[in-house]
Amino acid sequence: MNLQIERCRQRLVRVKLQDMKATTNTHNILIDLPDGSITTVELTEEILEKALIKLFEAMVYDTNKREKAEIHIIQTYQRCVSKKFDTLTNTGNEFISAVIENLTEQAFQQRGKE
Repeated sequence: MNLQIERCRQRLVRVKLQDMKATTNTHNILIDLPDGSITTVELTEEILEKALIKLFEAMVYDTNKREKAEIHIIQTYQRCVSKKFDTLTNTGNEFISAVIENLTEQAFQQRGKE
């Protein structure tokens, strides 16, 4: 099942990056930081994949048995991408936005500790 999770994760990341490129012609996004400032962040395949693994998949594995966790992860990723694998669904947009927001908050907190 790990291969299926990996495929679904890569598909979600690819579709998100393609959507960004089509919409803004870049992989950069504006982020509102907790201190009220705004910054630009370039999203890459590696950053998004690591964020999904660390912020979503790890949490699911921590709260469920392995088999149930894997099914939940796969189903979540599948709900995020259209049947033709070319666009994000509304669920997918909300999901990936939440992951990016969490990633930003963690990065901001880390920066504050340094």
